[in-house]
Amino acid sequence: MIITGLEVIQGNPGISANPGPAVRALPGEKVELTYGDTLRVNVSFDYRGPAMETTLEGAIGEFRAFPTERFIVLLKNGVEIDLPKSPDFTPCERSVDIAITSDIDPGTDYDLSVSLLDYREAGHPTIVNVINIVG
Repeated sequence: MIITGLEVIQGNPGISANPGPAVRALPGEKVELTYGDTLRVNVSFDYRGPAMETTLEGAIGEFRAFPTERFIVLLKNGVEIDLPKSPDFTPCERSVDIAITSDIDPGTDYDLSVSLLDYREAGHPTIVNVINIVG
């Protein structure tokens, strides 16, 4: 799986009838978020296998490499996605929205991670030091 892009949406598109404008950022480009914003994470991956439903989960937190690798989740969201039956690897593009709430403290250099819960073969990409929360 590859994180192909990030979008900062002012307002929560799941709640607001007219969310604010989206500002696109490239993977690795630092984004600044405030409470009430939504971070849309766009991903692409290749899928081969039976038709299945799985969850695409996005999380903002802190990646720790020592003493063992782990990701401390501070905010997360998941979206159910359907994957088509495919005997050959098929390109898929999906996205997940993460609402920015006061569950995360203002700070700099937060990390981003995404995963498919029932299709671990897609990988678990993490981008470090990519998010600033201004509150």
